[in-house]
Amino acid sequence: MSTTRTTDPLGAIDSTEMRILHALATTGSLTSAAASLGLSQPAVSQRIKRVETRLAVPLIERQGRGIRLTTAGNILAEHARTVVAEIDAALAAIDDLRGERGGTLRLVAFPSASATIVPTIMRLLAVEAPNVSLQYREAEPPGAVEMLRDGEVDCALIFDYEGAAELPAGSTFTPLWCETMSLVVNKDRVNGATSAKLGDYAGEHWIAGCTKCRGHLLAAAEECGFEPEIIQETDNSPAMLAMVAAGGAVAMVPGLALAAARTLPDDAVALPLDPPRYRTIGLISMSTANESPQVRLCKRLLSNVDGSVWGLEAAE
Repeated sequence: MSTTRTTDPLGAIDSTEMRILHALATTGSLTSAAASLGLSQPAVSQRIKRVETRLAVPLIERQGRGIRLTTAGNILAEHARTVVAEIDAALAAIDDLRGERGGTLRLVAFPSASATIVPTIMRLLAVEAPNVSLQYREAEPPGAVEMLRDGEVDCALIFDYEGAAELPAGSTFTPLWCETMSLVVNKDRVNGATSAKLGDYAGEHWIAGCTKCRGHLLAAAEECGFEPEIIQETDNSPAMLAMVAAGGAVAMVPGLALAAARTLPDDAVALPLDPPRYRTIGLISMSTANESPQVRLCKRLLSNVDGSVWGLEAAE
């Protein structure tokens, strides 16, 4: 081999060759290095020989049936580790930029979030990623989770009562806020109370919400030693509040639904529960080796949403 370094106007070594040296240092094998990079072994060998010719120094040497890096090879491989990491970081940043500069964010959320959290996301999106369009669908958590599992949406904003959510395999739940439940009753039944114990309303008729909320109501009532007589069912929060105001039934309502309603009907009163009951609002997405730009964007937008506007507390 010549001892004179060959002049190369394009540079003595490129990023692919740096990746090859990094892979050789990691695997210790031409075959394994080639496989990890999706190249053939002859292609790897040829690239190494070209670099050796350019640099006028051997980079690998035989060791038994395998190979090992020479001192020069190890020097390049050590620098290659940093170079490869920087290139990968730059490409990831470009992917993020591409994801946030165009395309579609597909989101599903529950009804009371439609009137509160989602419009706020839309305003933030218009400022931070104006070329990304929001494709929004509304569904209660069980339906939202099914959409996520079937690949119809990128992520789902759901609520969860005390860890009762059934999440699909390979998904991740990121808790965002905690909201307080209230008992909404007709003002004629308040009798000066400033809070409500569920057991005190065991004899009342009840209004239940969606399937998940109904399940929580039944579980909470069971803890208090009674089975609620549910005579009306609706997942339309304004309708539920109007029914309570009309008299004849009570309902357990989450804070975000009350915030979405803005004002209660004149004949309805919302009482905090004693002891308090809560539910968690969070984002569910599928776990992948490289999180999609859409999911990263949605998480970033949600991190800038001030939940206290609707009485929400940050999840611990």
